[in-house]
Amino acid sequence: MLRKSLVSILLLTVYLGSCLLIYNTETNNKSIKTTKMENSTNTAHYINSKTIQPDNEIIGTLTIDKINLSNNIYSIKSSHNNVEENVTILNDDENLIVLAAHSGPGYIAFFNDLDKLDLSDTINLTYKNKDLIYKITNIEEQSKDGTIEINKTNTKRLILTTCSKKDKNKQLVITSTLEKR
Repeated sequence: MLRKSLVSILLLTVYLGSCLLIYNTETNNKSIKTTKMENSTNTAHYINSKTIQPDNEIIGTLTIDKINLSNNIYSIKSSHNNVEENVTILNDDENLIVLAAHSGPGYIAFFNDLDKLDLSDTINLTYKNKDLIYKITNIEEQSKDGTIEINKTNTKRLILTTCSKKDKNKQLVITSTLEKR
C-alpha cells in the first residue's frame, strides 16, 4: 500500500512538473504539456467535488449542465490544482484556458462524460469573477504523448481534455469558443 502511495505521489509530481507551457514560434501551433493521464482505479464515482478547500485559491467554476458537472477551478499555483483532486488548469491565459481531468471510474473522474458532448453544446465558466459562455466548436482525439496540439488564433477559447474511452493511446480534446456577449 505504501509503495502504491509513493508511486502515486511520484506520478503526481511528474505530472505537475510537466504542465509547463511550450510555445512553438515557427508554426501556427502551440503545444500544451499534459501527461499521460491514466484512468483512476477508485471505485466510487461522483461528478461534483464537495471537498472543503480554501476559497482564496478558487479562481472559477466550470459548469456543464448537459453532463451534470460543476467543479471549482483552483489557481494554477495552488496545491489543489491537480488531477488527483480536481479539474486542473494547465493554461490560465484568458485568451486560452486549458482544463484537464480524469475520466473512467472513481470519484476524481470529473471528465468521465465529456464524450457525451456535441458540437454547439455550451460550457459555462465563471473565471476571475466573469461569467463566460463557450460553445463547442471542435471535438477530436489526439495522440496521448504528453502534449495537446492547439492552432494559434485570436479567438478566446476554452479547451477540455481527458483520456479517450475508445483508445488508450489517445486523448479527447474539446475546443470551445467564447460566445459574443
